[in-house]
Amino acid sequence: MIKALTALSLMLVSTITYSASKVIYLECPNFDERAKDLVVVLDHPNGTASLQTSFGGEGLNFTAPASFGPSKVTWRRDEKNWKRNYSVDRSTLEFKREVYSLTFNDTMITKTSCKIIKSPNTAKF
Repeated sequence: MIKALTALSLMLVSTITYSASKVIYLECPNFDERAKDLVVVLDHPNGTASLQTSFGGEGLNFTAPASFGPSKVTWRRDEKNWKRNYSVDRSTLEFKREVYSLTFNDTMITKTSCKIIKSPNTAKF
């Protein structure tokens, strides 16, 4: 009985570890008209979140340290006059950006729904 419980415990721990160690790719095409192919990469093992697009410039292509909470993944990117907070809701897959302008003392919020995508089968790494 003890051996069976030990084996079950090890299987459960390995399953939880495996599911927490995946990199998640989210397709968010309606987020910004300058980035119709926007992909959010949530890399839990390395503690980072990335935005990737072939259309946008530096503001939509970056990687930052992220916090992986039970209900949201959050990260930020600050520039001289701009403070940007990003989040992905783990239940709804809503991607949100809050941009605060120090110059105008104003906050702009952009939201969109995303969907989980897989790496292409042709990917070599």
